[in-house]
Amino acid sequence: MITRLRNFLSLLLAVALIGVMGWLVYLGIQGLWRALVGVNPQLAVAVVAAATTLIASTATVMLGRYFERKKEIEAHFRAEKIKIYDEFLAELFKVFESGGKTSDDMVKFLREWQRKLVLWGGSNVLSAYFKWMQRLKSTVPDAQTVFLMDEFFRALRVDIGQNSKGLEKGAFANLILRHGDFFMIQAKKNPNITLDELSTLEKEYYGKEG
Repeated sequence: MITRLRNFLSLLLAVALIGVMGWLVYLGIQGLWRALVGVNPQLAVAVVAAATTLIASTATVMLGRYFERKKEIEAHFRAEKIKIYDEFLAELFKVFESGGKTSDDMVKFLREWQRKLVLWGGSNVLSAYFKWMQRLKSTVPDAQTVFLMDEFFRALRVDIGQNSKGLEKGAFANLILRHGDFFMIQAKKNPNITLDELSTLEKEYYGKEG
């Protein structure tokens, strides 16, 4: 939402600047027209026609280059964000695959990655990340921790131009939990169920192999 508003304001500012420039050009042309009409009306018509063609061509080229450059910058930022976000997800899934155990290397990576996040992350990404980290640090991992992680994943997708419409809240739990559907059922019954409690219920429901 904030990114879209920023883009809209940038576009609005560009249009406003073009409008001001157009008005100044109009005043100049008006003054020139009056001067030429007083000297030679036919010459005035020819000069205005040529000037109008030149101005229109120049404005078209300038606008084309502006929007082309803007798209190039946005594409560059998007590519960098995808790279940085992918680095984080790769490390995060390694932790899940190891049973949730973190290492010194992971801690070091996270510190370095957070520095990049400050520079490249969108406001919605930073907000979602802060909420998720605060929950992780302040309490035992529970359903709300997973839901905040889900919100963070969605924020990452929005920041690179994707959307998660059609995916229910907590859908990304399927990527980190063996039985994501079972988690969703239990979370609806108990929104604050811990992951340890969930694991116990899974063993009772699916057996030790579950």
